[in-house]
This record gives sequence, structure tokens and C-alpha cells, in this order.
Amino acid sequence: MHEFLAELGLELVWYKYLTSTGSRTPLPIAKFGKLAREKLPKQLYMSPILQQYFGQKHLSDDTLDDYVILAKKYDNLQVKQHKMY
Repeated sequence: MHEFLAELGLELVWYKYLTSTGSRTPLPIAKFGKLAREKLPKQLYMSPILQQYFGQKHLSDDTLDDYVILAKKYDNLQVKQHKMY
């Protein structure tokens, strides 16, 4: 996540994973996979990002898990220091 944000000129401040597990009827993984393949569009733009920055090895039928990400712009000094490493 840090590399992804850095390429956008951002620095991670805080993040939180949100889940609805426990508040919805569970769906077995196999059934969810089938539903995703049959009903959801390929994630043509998200899949390359997930593969490059998060090590995903396949094309996604579903979307990225629900994260709230708070980031801030690097100030000029931080950008120069970051590029040195």
C-alpha cells in the first residue's frame, strides 16, 4: 500500500478495513466465486493495480475489499528524501 500511495505522491496517515461479515447471511466461498464469475464484470482497471502493488495473481471478478484510506500529500522535503531511498 505504501508503494502505491507513494507513486501517487501521497503518504499513508491511517487506514481501516471495513467488513459486513456477521451482519449478512454467509455465502460459502465456492458459491461466492461462482456468483462473482457469472454476475460481476471483470475489474479491468483494478486487477492490474492489485497485481502490481498487492501481489494478486489473477483477474478479479469482484472488487477490492472495503478499506478507508486516509493519505496526505508529501511535502517537498519528504518527496526528496523518499526518492533518495
